[in-house]
Amino acid sequence: MKWNSIHKLFLLLGLIAFVLQACKKDELNSRLVAQFKAEKENILAGETVLFTDISEGQPSSWNWTFDGGQPATSNLSGPSVTYAKPGTYAVTLEIKNGVSSVIEKKTGYIVVGYHDVAAEFEASAASIVQDESISFTDKSSGTPTIWAWEFKSGSTVLTSQDQNPIVKFTIPGVYTVSLMVTNPKGTNTVTKDEFVTVVDKNSVEANFEADQTATYSGGSIKFRDKSVGLATIWNWSFEGAEQTSSNEQHPTVKYTSAGRFKVKLVASNEARTSTIEKESYILVVPGDGLTAFYPLNGSINDYGPNKLISTSAGTVKFEELDRKALAGNTGVFNGTGGFIVPDHEAMNFGTGNYTVSCWMRTAASTSGMIWQESGAKAAGDNQTWLRIRGSATNLTSFSTEDQTGGSSINLTTANSGAKAITNDNTWHHIVCVRQGVNTKMYIDGELIREANSSTGIKVTSNDGSFKVGMQENASGYLNKFNGLIDDLIIYKRALTQVEIAELKNL
Repeated sequence: MKWNSIHKLFLLLGLIAFVLQACKKDELNSRLVAQFKAEKENILAGETVLFTDISEGQPSSWNWTFDGGQPATSNLSGPSVTYAKPGTYAVTLEIKNGVSSVIEKKTGYIVVGYHDVAAEFEASAASIVQDESISFTDKSSGTPTIWAWEFKSGSTVLTSQDQNPIVKFTIPGVYTVSLMVTNPKGTNTVTKDEFVTVVDKNSVEANFEADQTATYSGGSIKFRDKSVGLATIWNWSFEGAEQTSSNEQHPTVKYTSAGRFKVKLVASNEARTSTIEKESYILVVPGDGLTAFYPLNGSINDYGPNKLISTSAGTVKFEELDRKALAGNTGVFNGTGGFIVPDHEAMNFGTGNYTVSCWMRTAASTSGMIWQESGAKAAGDNQTWLRIRGSATNLTSFSTEDQTGGSSINLTTANSGAKAITNDNTWHHIVCVRQGVNTKMYIDGELIREANSSTGIKVTSNDGSFKVGMQENASGYLNKFNGLIDDLIIYKRALTQVEIAELKNL
C-alpha cells in the first residue's frame, strides 16, 4: 500500500508540471505578435528606408526579407535598406523566441518611384577612320527605360535603341549625336554637335610628334607618326641628323651637330598624299663635355648623356611662353622652390673647369638663386652659384667658394652699367665659366666681367646636391627664384666666347 501511494503521488506531480508547462507555452505564443513599420513607404530610386520592429512579445531573433532592397536580408532589429530601382516591393519579418516563431509579410509595402530623367553619354573615341566603330555609353540619371539615339551627318542618319550601342560608321563626315531617354516620369534629350569625326579611309593628314624636342650632339630622338587617315607610306626628312631620311613609320634618329632643325613628314597611300613640316622643331646643343641638359620642356628631366634624376622641391610649372614664343617649353618658378639633383659625379666640379649656361626672365626685385652646386653649410662651404639681386647693389652675381674663402663676380651699375640689370622682365642668356683660378660672366653673348681667385682654385663641390631655382644653407632653402628659367646646360669644360655666342644663337 505504501509503494502504490508514493507512485500515485509522483504521477500526480508530473501531470501538474505538464499542465503548467503547456499553459506557459500558450501564454508565450499568445504574446508573440510580429509587427514592423518603415519610416517612409514612398521613396525615389536610390533612397534608403529605416525599418523598426514593433512586435509584441519578446522576440530573440529577427529575419527580414526585402524584395528589391539592398541588403536583401537582415537579422538586425532595425535595419536600413536602400532601393536602387523603381517598383513596388514586399517586406517580410519573421521573429522567434525560444518557443515559437511568427511571420508578418506586407505585400506592396514599399513603393519606389522614378527621379526626373536627365540624358547624358560618352564615347570611346571622337575621331575614327571610315568603317571603324565607336562604343557609346549611356550616363543618364533618373533610371531611363527607353533610349533613342541618333547619329546625323548631312543626309546620313543612323539610329539605335540600345542603351549602350556600338556604332559602325561607313560614311565619312562630322556627326552630331543625340540621345533621348525616357522613364515613366518623363523624357529628356541631350545633343552634342559635331561630336564624332569619321575620316575617309582613303584620306590622309600628315602629323607627328617626338618623345622629346631637345637633345645634344650624339643624342637620339624617337619620332612617332600621328597622321590621321590611312597612311601606308612614310617619307621623313631630318635636318642635322646622322640619318637624314627614313621610311619607317616611327623612326629613331641620332643628331650629330648642334642647331635648331626642321623635321618633315610626307604621309601617303595609293590615293592621296599629305605633307607637314615643323620648322626649328628640334634643339640640339653641343655635346662635347656636356654633363647635364635641362630644356624644361614640360618637365624637369635631364636630357643630357647622364639622364640625371631630379626631384621637385616646391612648384615648377610650364605654362608660359619660352624665348621663341612656344608654350610649355620653359620652367615657371613662382618663388616657392625649384628642383634638386642629388649628388652625382656629373655635377661634382671639384677644382676642374666648368660652364653653366641658362636663359632667364624675371621682374622680381628680391634675391633669387638661379642655380647652386653644394653649399648646404652656407658661407665657407664648397659651392658655386648664380644669383640675382643679392643686395641693393649686387644685381647679378657668380661665385666660387670653399674653406679658404670666395671668389665672386658681383655686377653693379657702378662697374657694369645697365648690363648688370637682369630683372627687367626680358630674356637674358647668362653663362658662368670657371677656368683654373679665372671666372667669367657672359650676358647675352658678351663678356661682362671676370675675376681671378687670390687664394687658388676653389674646390666648388662636396657631397651636396645641385639646386635649380633656390639656395640651400644650414637652415634650409631660401632665396627662391621668381621667374622663368630655360635651357639650363652644364659642361665640365670652359667654353670659349665663340662657343658661348653659338649657344646664345640656338
